[in-house]
Amino acid sequence: MLALPLWCAAGRRTVVGAACLALYAAALWPHLAAAHTGTAPPPRSPAHTAVSANLYIACPDHAPALAVVTASEPDLLLLIETRAEDRAAMRDDPRWPHQSWQTPRTVGGIGLLSRWPMRAKAVALAGATAIDARIDTPDGALRVIGLHTWSPVGSTRNATNAAQLLELAGLVETEPGPLLVLGDLNATPSTPGLRRLHAAGLHPPSGGEVRTWPSWLGPAGIAIDHVLARHLALGGAEAIDLPGSDHHAIRAGFSLIGK
Repeated sequence: MLALPLWCAAGRRTVVGAACLALYAAALWPHLAAAHTGTAPPPRSPAHTAVSANLYIACPDHAPALAVVTASEPDLLLLIETRAEDRAAMRDDPRWPHQSWQTPRTVGGIGLLSRWPMRAKAVALAGATAIDARIDTPDGALRVIGLHTWSPVGSTRNATNAAQLLELAGLVETEPGPLLVLGDLNATPSTPGLRRLHAAGLHPPSGGEVRTWPSWLGPAGIAIDHVLARHLALGGAEAIDLPGSDHHAIRAGFSLIGK
C-alpha cells in the first residue's frame, strides 16, 4: 500500500498517487487521533486490581478460564458470556462476597464480583445489559459500570453497537466522581463511540491498552475489551490468556487519585 503512490508517481500518474495518499491519510486519522488520547495517571503501588474476562459462550467448559482469572484474586471481577454453571461455581466464593449477576441473553450473561460492599442495579443500554454499581472501597466510594455490547457484524448490529456506546456515554455523564468502566465493548480505540467516552472524561490505562481479540492473534489482535477510568489512577494493563476463549482477559491496577 505504501509503495502504490510511489509506483503511480514513477508512472507519472501523480493525480492517482496523490489520491492514494489522501485516502490513506483519511483512513489512518482516527487511529492516529486515538493513539494521542490522554491516559489516566499511573496508580501508586500497591494498587487495587480489576479484571474483565469474556469466557466465550461457545466454549464447552469455562472452569479452566475461571481458574485463571481468579488465581490473581482481583478486587473487582467482571465475567462476560457466563452460563448457569459459572454463577453456581462463583456465587459462594468467599473472595468476592458481593456479587451482581444479570440474566443471560443469546450470548450469555454478565456478572460483577467485588471484594468490597456493593450496591448494584441492571441498566438497559439499547439492548445491552449493563451493571451499574456503587462500591465502598477502603479509599472511598467508587462507581463501576460493567457491560457487554453487541458485536458490530453487519449494518444493523453496527448501528446497535453505536447506539449502546452512545447511551453508555450518557450514563457516564449522569453523575460526577470516580468511575471505572470495564467490559467487552466490541469497539476499538478509534471507534467514534469510544471517542465519545474519552470526551466524557474516561481515559485508558497509562501505558496504553492491550489487544484482546482474537486471542489466537496475540499482540497482532485488536483492543475491544477495555478498562477506562475517570478521576482514578489506572495502569499496568495486561492481557491474560483464557483457555477455551476467543478473547484475552484484561487486568489493570487502579486507585483513587491521591490514595
